[in-house]
Amino acid sequence: MELSVLALQAVNIALYAIDKVSGGALEKAGADVLGFLSKRFQDKLQIEKSQSKLLEAAILSEAEWDKKFQEDLEMLVTHYQQVKNTSKVSQNTESGVNINVDKNSGTVVEQIGDRFFR
Repeated sequence: MELSVLALQAVNIALYAIDKVSGGALEKAGADVLGFLSKRFQDKLQIEKSQSKLLEAAILSEAEWDKKFQEDLEMLVTHYQQVKNTSKVSQNTESGVNINVDKNSGTVVEQIGDRFFR
């Protein structure tokens, strides 16, 4: 992954994770990225929305001289993207009967009143 793209995506994920309070796989993956960056830059800078450009520059600088950091961050960002891409749910009709869950390996059940639809 292009280093500048990696840095930008990592910043966006970290800032997203700061805003999220509760669970789910996507929030966990985002928290992993945030935790990784927080630990790495623990004594160097605070990860805040107002300092996103500073964080991006720090990631670029760090990744240029530490390839292990770049590889680990890329793995976490890729994992986040995979989770994000598999967690799409959409409901297409007004009645609520037609729902689409991307890449779902299980059964989707929708309840309307006292009736269940598969």
